[in-house]
Amino acid sequence: MQSDQPAHFNEFGVSSFVVKTGDGVFVDLAKLESSEQFSLFAERVFSTGYFFSDLDYKAFLELLSEYTPEMIAAKNPSAVKRTGTMRFASNIVVFPPERLRLYRDARISSGKAEYLFESLLVDRTVEEPLYAENADGVPEVVGVEQRTVTVKDALSFDEFVAAMWMKGIRFGIDADVVKEVIASGKTGRFTFARSLPPNDGQDSSLKEETNKLHRDNSPRKLRDGRFDLRQFSNRFPQIREGERLLRKSPRILGTPGMDLSGKPIEPPLPEDFDLSALAGEGTRIEATAEGEFIVASISGFLNIDTATNRIAVMEKIVNYTGVSMKTTGDISLDGEHFEEHGEVQENRVVEGKNITLMANVYGKVVSTGGKVLLKRNLVGGSATNHDGDITVEGLVSNTLVHARHGTVSIKRAENSLIVGARAVVESAKNCTIAGEAIEIEISEGCAVAGKEIHIGISHSLKDIQTVVSVLLPDLSGFKARTAEIGNRIDEIALKIEERRRKYASITEQQEVRSYLLIAGKLQRKEILLTDEQKGNWQRLGAKIAPELKAIASVNSEIRALQEEQKELEEEIAAMEQEGKEASRGISCSIDSVAKDTMIWKRHADPSTLFDLPLKELRARLLAPGRPEDRLPLGNGKYFWECPAD
Repeated sequence: MQSDQPAHFNEFGVSSFVVKTGDGVFVDLAKLESSEQFSLFAERVFSTGYFFSDLDYKAFLELLSEYTPEMIAAKNPSAVKRTGTMRFASNIVVFPPERLRLYRDARISSGKAEYLFESLLVDRTVEEPLYAENADGVPEVVGVEQRTVTVKDALSFDEFVAAMWMKGIRFGIDADVVKEVIASGKTGRFTFARSLPPNDGQDSSLKEETNKLHRDNSPRKLRDGRFDLRQFSNRFPQIREGERLLRKSPRILGTPGMDLSGKPIEPPLPEDFDLSALAGEGTRIEATAEGEFIVASISGFLNIDTATNRIAVMEKIVNYTGVSMKTTGDISLDGEHFEEHGEVQENRVVEGKNITLMANVYGKVVSTGGKVLLKRNLVGGSATNHDGDITVEGLVSNTLVHARHGTVSIKRAENSLIVGARAVVESAKNCTIAGEAIEIEISEGCAVAGKEIHIGISHSLKDIQTVVSVLLPDLSGFKARTAEIGNRIDEIALKIEERRRKYASITEQQEVRSYLLIAGKLQRKEILLTDEQKGNWQRLGAKIAPELKAIASVNSEIRALQEEQKELEEEIAAMEQEGKEASRGISCSIDSVAKDTMIWKRHADPSTLFDLPLKELRARLLAPGRPEDRLPLGNGKYFWECPAD
């Protein structure tokens, strides 16, 4: 049985954080500095031969382990210091040495402690001597006797805690197990204590903030609900400026555990990373109260570089897989730049702006502006730029190249239609080439049309002639308008003469002439009238008022006709100047021309002529014109310039 002899409280050197009252032993949490401080107090109690009676082991463990700043902060982040009192025992009593000897050593392994619970032989002092034989068989008298005591009668939980403390087990006792074994009197080896493993915490991690970080190769859904099987839904994710891409979840530090000896087990330090190391071109780091984010600093296209593990937003899309139904489907982009390193396969369409294609193109390329650059060949497809240039550094074959408002530059071309505001071709065979300005180094069997044409060498390709059409402005409309205006000017002249005659007939009347003569002198202040003369003059004016009104009307009509006549004459002059400007600079020069080359003057509007289909345009350019429109030439160098007049 355990002793209930109370201790003298001051002998443990207790500081002010332990309080003993009639209700038990308490800890003033406001004065407890740490669990280590309480552990030292418990050590003094147990090492001096005392233990805690009616021990609240749960509270005891909490005081031993959870009153570090880290543990307190983890449970209650708002305050590292706790307040109030905690009762953990009813008293501190003596632990007799003979009682301490009843408790065996525990077996400790792998963070667990086992104890062999069994009945015990207990010495008991008796008043009457008992006889027993010594080692030599000689009877002797002893004053004690031994008896067997059950676990239930021999052990107590409070003493068990103190005894295990002295044997090095200062944490992790399962109070329910120990109390149940003692109360039931069970015997056997039981696990009665376990260490507390540390909480490992959490590594910092990334969370996607947008669903645009992954390509979607499913068919694109149209506005009317149908699906376009030629296009993927989101092959090249487009990102808006300011859009959040990734969010960093900060690492969460673990909390320490505790081994059976009461020593803390430090958790491993969770892994962390620098978010800026993942932020590539076109992104920035944004730290807010919500967390740390990678944010797009520009609008563009998402690019994740698996080699550097960086995320970027770029104005240019760079693709390496080629354009086909297996890789991208047809491409339609809103971005500023697209660069493709793989082939564009037959029947595939690439639409965008500032398009650069590094491999062969067999499909269709359409740009809304900027520059289209084909580093290799364009075969069987087409290239169109609605507002910019097209450059093909390889071969153009059996295709259409159209840059009506830009320059087309081609190294070699065959069997193709080439249209541009300016067309520059090194070598052309059996091509139709049209533009405001044309430069061809070698033309073989081509149909060429332009306002300013320069060809280095021109000859036929087998039986196909080179036909050059120098485009002259169609001034027929000007001439018709000039004739119309001339007729109107003649009509106006007749009307003016008619009204002048009418004016003369009115002003030849004696009274009218006299009145107008006096009015002129009065206006010029050459005469002064008396009052009587004024009266006579006014009466005369009243008499001829209808004639004066007719004179004013005729003068107004003449001025209006003269103003119209002036405007029409100015219009004729402007049209004549416009006609001269339209013809200015029109020329054709060939450095080396063969007789099988034909040169024609053709009156045509380039804006309508150049938009014709290939077959119709070629037929127009190859069709013979009027004999007077053929320009004669001989072998050698040729030059012709449209007359200024």
